[in-house]
Amino acid sequence: MAQPVREDTTQDVILRVSQAKGTIIVEEHRTGGIISYREISPLELYYAINGSYSSNDFLETGFLPDHCLHVAMSASERCYVIWNPELRADVIYRDMEYQNFPIPRLVFGLRILENGKVADCSMGVVADERPTEDTQMYFYPFSNVHPDGKVCTGNNVLPRYKKISAIKNFPRYLLGLPDNDDMFDRAHNKLKLSHADLLEHLKDKDPAYYYTDILVPNGRTLGEFINRR
Repeated sequence: MAQPVREDTTQDVILRVSQAKGTIIVEEHRTGGIISYREISPLELYYAINGSYSSNDFLETGFLPDHCLHVAMSASERCYVIWNPELRADVIYRDMEYQNFPIPRLVFGLRILENGKVADCSMGVVADERPTEDTQMYFYPFSNVHPDGKVCTGNNVLPRYKKISAIKNFPRYLLGLPDNDDMFDRAHNKLKLSHADLLEHLKDKDPAYYYTDILVPNGRTLGEFINRR
């Protein structure tokens, strides 16, 4: 009886980059020569490699802070969006301190490095409702906030948190920093008041007054604020 012949399945895959065509040439080789040839795009190669990767490694968030809406993280940093339940804060404008000052409903975004240091932050005003991705947002009526929501903190040192749960204290810290007129825009309050006049006008008001007489919609949603982080 004849012995079965074992087929040679030795196989190599060779990738060649064609700069002229902007493609990747895939050649499959076995003993004796090329058995297949194909041109693919760089994007196809990415999807092929990405789809073949699997890992059982997990990134742990730790104990999340109260009212945390969203977390995105890598091995070196974490981004959090938290909803602020408080409608009063102690604020400082130039040489004036306003204690227990009314504020609208705010959300805060933080990018925190692996060592717990806050690298940068953003903030926005949301509708006074249970937050969802479709929750309407408004222009921040005061100062030091860029159009994209990033906060200018000047020379103030941002905190470092040993416990992630402690970032619930960040809104109070940020709102308590001394304020000025940088990036203040009268068009961001319905009454077109100056910064100083706006603070004086609001100091004895109820937080709900913002939503009837002050805030100007910015055309964005909470979901868009989160996705910009």
